[in-house]
Amino acid sequence: MTTTPARGLGLGLPPPTVRPALAPFARGPVLAVAAAVAVLLGVVSARYGWFGDEYYFLSAGARPSTGYADQPPLLPLLAALLDHLAPGNLVVLRLPATVLTAVGTVVAALLAREFGGGRRAQVLATAVTAISPYLLATGHLLATSTVDPVCWATALWLLARWLRQERDGAADDRLLLGLGLVVAVALFDKVLIVVLLGALVVGVAVSGPRRLFGRPSLWAGTGLAAASTVPTLVWQARHGWPQLHMGSVVAGESSLFGDRWQFLPRALYYAGLAPGAVLVLLGAWALLRHPPLAPWRSFGWASLTVTAVLLAAGGRPYYLSGLYAVLIAAGAVAFCALPRSRRRVWWRWAVHPAAVVVSAVLTVLWVLPFGPASWRAPTEFETMGQVGWPEFAAGVARQWHALPPGTVVVAYSYWYAAALEHEGPRFGLPTPVYSTHRGFGYFDVPPGSADALLVGDVKWAPRFCRRLVLLPMYVGPRVTPVNDRVLLAVCTPSRSWAEAWPELRNLA
Repeated sequence: MTTTPARGLGLGLPPPTVRPALAPFARGPVLAVAAAVAVLLGVVSARYGWFGDEYYFLSAGARPSTGYADQPPLLPLLAALLDHLAPGNLVVLRLPATVLTAVGTVVAALLAREFGGGRRAQVLATAVTAISPYLLATGHLLATSTVDPVCWATALWLLARWLRQERDGAADDRLLLGLGLVVAVALFDKVLIVVLLGALVVGVAVSGPRRLFGRPSLWAGTGLAAASTVPTLVWQARHGWPQLHMGSVVAGESSLFGDRWQFLPRALYYAGLAPGAVLVLLGAWALLRHPPLAPWRSFGWASLTVTAVLLAAGGRPYYLSGLYAVLIAAGAVAFCALPRSRRRVWWRWAVHPAAVVVSAVLTVLWVLPFGPASWRAPTEFETMGQVGWPEFAAGVARQWHALPPGTVVVAYSYWYAAALEHEGPRFGLPTPVYSTHRGFGYFDVPPGSADALLVGDVKWAPRFCRRLVLLPMYVGPRVTPVNDRVLLAVCTPSRSWAEAWPELRNLA
């Protein structure tokens, strides 16, 4: 039997002449990796402290709503429920992130299986996904960016399974309804999955099978997903569509994650130190060129489209994390399909078991909260957002107690407001804490024309405050860039807060 080698990268991957049966699921090793991830994240869940966004979810969830200025309601409502069940327990609050991150590693193996991968490919896919620096780091926190990648990977797995079955002439359209349900959950967390859906439409239009568009179950699932957005859309319409402005806000904060030239290098680093980056690149190539993966060619085009759209829009590199599982799975399948005579490619060291183990150890020590927080807080975003909040609240409280009764607290940022709202009461700070920033701008409004202790560099203060008295700034006991050397001032309003509040609100 002769075969025509596939072109590209000099791999010489032969197309199969017979479609192999779906390989057995490598249940034992895959579930062992997932369990190890869950145990590891559970052990470090209570390390350092609450992240700024987690405080915000609690504040938002304490004000139940069908929508918020900057996001759908899933995580605020979930955070409020978990904190009600176990008040102040970080392990419980972060349990969904722990479980979802572990589940994401299993989905990577399931994707590899759908792509025709056997036991070795499945284990490689799940192991490399498990040690993605970004997925592991965000799995330590309850965040929208923790839920989103798992939803993307699960949606792609359901579609990959349908495409395989359709190729074999026995597609189960219930998978498309399941796809709609997963998208509905994702949209209840974050709207970013819309970019993936649009990219998949492009991918299917380019490479097929276009008959997918004629399946009633697809449109029923789409309707289900669309219906899940109605409560949030109603809230947004009633409040002037603030979330439409979040795209420009995110683009304006791009310096936190590098400029456009750093977008792809950072995205590859977030995928993995060596194995992840290599398999992501190999997977993107394989989905576009490797003959055995031809039924999923649309995934390759979709990955390119998502990357181009996010790059053009000034998105953050970690927005591509939803593609990691599918690209790593495709890369693992392509690598394991190499004939032994062709496996001596120059980059083979990157996916050698020893390289995976070394990368795992380095990644765990690098991104998870091991060692003193003081080592990480000055430079690492996830750590700086978790430390110093109780000391910060205590310092603000000391200044507030020296002010006349009735003085309210108005914070510069939603992180400051949420942290003070939850850490402040034990130091005597009043609640609610007010802020014009992000979702807080749509929560509570200070009463009357009460004087306010301003916390942080409140940009509108000079034009709004009739009298502005600077106080000694808060200086923390340790270097914590987020909540150290914070400006404090007393503001006497020039008019009532209720009258001025709508024009003081700011998303950026």
